Amino acid sequence: MKKREKNSAEGAQNNRKRTWFGRHRKLTIVLIVVLVIALVVIRGCAAAGKIGVIVTTTNAFRGELQESISTGGTVEGEHTKVYFAPVAGTLEEITVAPGDAVKAGDILIAYDADALEKSYRQASLEQDKATASYEGAIADNSKSQSKLSEANHNLAILDQQIEDHKAYLKDLKSKLSQSQRETSNALSKESYELNRKLNDLDKDDADYDSKLKKIEKDIARNNYLQAIANSSDYVAEMEEEIERVQEFIADRESYKAQMESQKSSSEASVLDSYDKVRYEADKELSGMTYEEAQSAYNEVKDGIRAEFDGIVTAVNVVEGADVAPGTQLLTLESSSEVRVSFSASKQDVEKLQIGQSAEVTISGNVYTGKVSKINRMAERNAANTPLVGAQIRLDAPDDRIILGMDAKFTIYTKKEEDALLVPVEVINADRDGDFVYVVEDGKAVMKRVVCGISNDTYAVILEGITEDDTVIQTYVGSLEEGAAVTVTPQM
Repeated sequence: MKKREKNSAEGAQNNRKRTWFGRHRKLTIVLIVVLVIALVVIRGCAAAGKIGVIVTTTNAFRGELQESISTGGTVEGEHTKVYFAPVAGTLEEITVAPGDAVKAGDILIAYDADALEKSYRQASLEQDKATASYEGAIADNSKSQSKLSEANHNLAILDQQIEDHKAYLKDLKSKLSQSQRETSNALSKESYELNRKLNDLDKDDADYDSKLKKIEKDIARNNYLQAIANSSDYVAEMEEEIERVQEFIADRESYKAQMESQKSSSEASVLDSYDKVRYEADKELSGMTYEEAQSAYNEVKDGIRAEFDGIVTAVNVVEGADVAPGTQLLTLESSSEVRVSFSASKQDVEKLQIGQSAEVTISGNVYTGKVSKINRMAERNAANTPLVGAQIRLDAPDDRIILGMDAKFTIYTKKEEDALLVPVEVINADRDGDFVYVVEDGKAVMKRVVCGISNDTYAVILEGITEDDTVIQTYVGSLEEGAAVTVTPQM
């Protein structure tokens, strides 16, 4: 069976060969004829002594030229997301591994729910505690300020009342003393006059008895007045008023002592600016901590989820690990938005522009895209050659794309229509610029040209030659201005 298979394969190969020669028999005959004619021309020129540099020629022609850059790069996700632990906790489950494809919303990592709930509850209690402490301090401070304000207000009134009543008491005492003194002085003076009259009374006076009785009566009246002077209604009223004023002063002074004590205690409990700032800061910090804990809890209570379709390119933790906030967990690169990153040479950068179309081949599959980024800074490679980073964004990436693979692409840069074209190999260069050789009267003539865009096959000629010029394309040996040439037929 193997022998029959081998014979069949050889037969098929021979058939293919016969078929190719059959299809290209006419072309083969033409090539042989051309070669024979070329040999005849060369031999004839040699016999006549006219043979020079053997050349082939071509003519410039009008056509369309698309300039392009062909090179390679690396397939990457357009967006890269590095996930960090938003909250401390234990990782209960890791659902992905490097290389896994995920959809937006898929769970990547799940926390231990009980431990997460406990941490969140603790932050909530700390906020309640700080809030209660702040509000209690503010309420107490308000009461203390109210009491301090009351004490200051009352003390000012009490001081004035005490001062006024002390002055009033002094006046009362002065009036009472003066009244008693005036009454006593008047009675004493009258008593002195009566006693003097009594001593001066003449017993031999005919009216002695009547005068004696009158004096004795006046003395008795004076003694009576002196006896009741200190017990008159006026004195009693004055003494009663003095007592009332003294009691009022004592009461006000007692109340003043209470207000002074209230003022002292209130001043001690009133918050100063530093205490108030501290309570406010504690409350604000606890509020921020709670909000962060709440946000983190809400973010991870249902698991850390993919934000976009992508490929997991790195996982930095393991299941059961206790992580702190900020711990790097994993890296996700987008798969629905894909780019190809590459390094462009100095010559290629001159042709690159944002928005240029590109054809990209990845793992045998062809995609279209556009140049999306050209770095503004070059980096030197190991050979110290400056290279500029650039990117191509794919128009419609699919599930066949594998991140990290090599990509080959062609970027279509400038395009010329109805341009004068020549093969790139006819163009020469020296220190003065570009030039071509044309055939005139059997000799090579140098013509300076101005070149436009080019690709691997053709170049645009802006100035220097026309379609009528016979341009030397290849030659055998060396060629210089004025050299005799022998043109072989074009194939």
